[in-house]
Amino acid sequence: MIFLLPLAIAVTVCAIAVTRTRAEPRRLSNAYWLLAGAMLLINVLGGLGLVIVDLLSFLIVAIALLSPLLILVLCGFLIMNGVVMLRRERASLANSLSLLAGLMIMAAVVLTIPVFLAGPLWLRALWLFGLLAVGYLGFHFVAFLGYAQLYTWLVRNRPAAWVMVLGSGLRRGTEVPPLLASRIRAGIAEFTRRGARVLIMSGGQGRDEQLAEGTAMAAWAVDHGVDPASVRAEIRSRTTEENLRFTGELIRAETSTPPGSGLIVTSNYHVLRAAILARKAGLDAQATGAPTAGYYWPSAMIREYVAILRERLLLHAVLLPLIALPLPLVLLLAGGSP
Repeated sequence: MIFLLPLAIAVTVCAIAVTRTRAEPRRLSNAYWLLAGAMLLINVLGGLGLVIVDLLSFLIVAIALLSPLLILVLCGFLIMNGVVMLRRERASLANSLSLLAGLMIMAAVVLTIPVFLAGPLWLRALWLFGLLAVGYLGFHFVAFLGYAQLYTWLVRNRPAAWVMVLGSGLRRGTEVPPLLASRIRAGIAEFTRRGARVLIMSGGQGRDEQLAEGTAMAAWAVDHGVDPASVRAEIRSRTTEENLRFTGELIRAETSTPPGSGLIVTSNYHVLRAAILARKAGLDAQATGAPTAGYYWPSAMIREYVAILRERLLLHAVLLPLIALPLPLVLLLAGGSP
């Protein structure tokens, strides 16, 4: 009887998580509902003896003991990836994100022990706040990564009446570069596989481009076997938000009946954010991803995560201090007490 209430709570949270995820997969908050439901259910099943508690405890302890090594491995990976990124791409802040993340995590690990052993009280409290803030952001980043993979699986077979491909810039002002070609190729494949009626290439003309991306993309698709009657070019947009808005206007202008649900094709690192933006824009469309070079993916995912944080900046500005401040304040008060 003692487990009935926890079991009811766990089942209710799991049911809410599954229902809201199936109804609208384009919400990052689904990740936290699913995680909460899974943790509650595992806890209850463990109490009932249906889950091997000793094994779970062993795994938790093993991860805790190995965490310093895992963190160092992560730092090494991020730093090496950052170096490769800068060698193969132009030097910029966006392309340096994995390198900067690796260096900052490494500095935090190396300096933590001397700070807590010999640092003044105020510095220890400040350092603890920083570590907890990093932990908060890291937790959300892992949730973002995990749900991004789950989202792709959830919508893999959704029907689509139309497919749009997001532009990403032209090479030498007129040529479709490999990254954009990968998107178009994936768009053509999804257009055929899902039986869509219209294939839309979306992208305006940049300052260093001699023609609109949408025009170059449409020509590339036709050259690779797509029926010209099925291809449309949206050539006004300059951002992802404009891609979605102007494509929605183009689709609605072509038909007097509801156009049906669509599919957005972009690079694999951009899928979840594109889907979230489509929901925000009121566009009935899911998203899928085209392959990206492995070395490019880590920095691109960090960049996407930063953009996701920025869109909910006020919420995180409230939650982060609530989570990261109490322990440093307790440390300061305990250290200053007689």
